[in-house]
Amino acid sequence: MATTITGKLNKPANEFQAGESIGFGIRLGVQYYDRATKSKQWTNYSAVVFAKASAQIDYYRQVLQIGSVVELTATHEKIDVYEGQQGPSYTIELLNAQIGSVFATGDQPQQQQAQNAPRQQAPAAQPAPGGGYPDDDLDIPF
Repeated sequence: MATTITGKLNKPANEFQAGESIGFGIRLGVQYYDRATKSKQWTNYSAVVFAKASAQIDYYRQVLQIGSVVELTATHEKIDVYEGQQGPSYTIELLNAQIGSVFATGDQPQQQQAQNAPRQQAPAAQPAPGGGYPDDDLDIPF
């Protein structure tokens, strides 16, 4: 069963070389109200999407910016634990993720649909040694 998450990017996607493709590390935080603690909490998500075609790379560079609302669908999930400055930080990693829709704001086009961009499947990224993705900093909330 697939999982779909929609969230707002509070920082641009982390771009890195992945063989012949370019990988884009996406981190989302979804806020919810915890009835037990009677406070707002965050569920943190991470995913990597890949692009090989130059048009798709340019599209991702344009829309995966601060303020964009991104819909991600993944075939599987994995819980990652990182040691942060304030103790352990838990993130749900979305495996084999694909972008469904991106709604860009600001200087970018009013609305973008990822379905219009070329799609390519690539293997799931592996976290860098020591956890996380290259150049990943763990600001909580995302």
